[in-house]
Amino acid sequence: MQLKLFALVVCLLALGAGGAAAQSLSPMRAEGATPSDIKGFRLTVGNPYKARMTFIVMAMDPKFEVEIAQAAVSVPEFRLAPGASRPIVVQFRIDPALKERTIGVCVQPKDLEGPILPRVCGTYTGWLAGTRR
Repeated sequence: MQLKLFALVVCLLALGAGGAAAQSLSPMRAEGATPSDIKGFRLTVGNPYKARMTFIVMAMDPKFEVEIAQAAVSVPEFRLAPGASRPIVVQFRIDPALKERTIGVCVQPKDLEGPILPRVCGTYTGWLAGTRR
């Protein structure tokens, strides 16, 4: 009985670890305050594919329709080995009059073509310290 329970726990842990390794953008949502008009988030991009891939990271509007100004990605294009991941930093400016800003960040493979492209996106909100919550 204990052996069956142990085997079940090991299988569940293995399934959970496999799902985490396939994540291409982590975290997919984040928020936080900043003492200045610049907010940054450290994100991790992973390659779930079985081949070495070049990825593009884009700072976009919250609806993921157009790239935005006043935002920067530390490494907007890079190659990753299968199963590898790397951190990136996304920074954006918050208008002091608005006191808060939400941006989208999307990651997609560079060299794929077709009507449907695999793209993973997340949203990130920053606000000026002392103006919220």
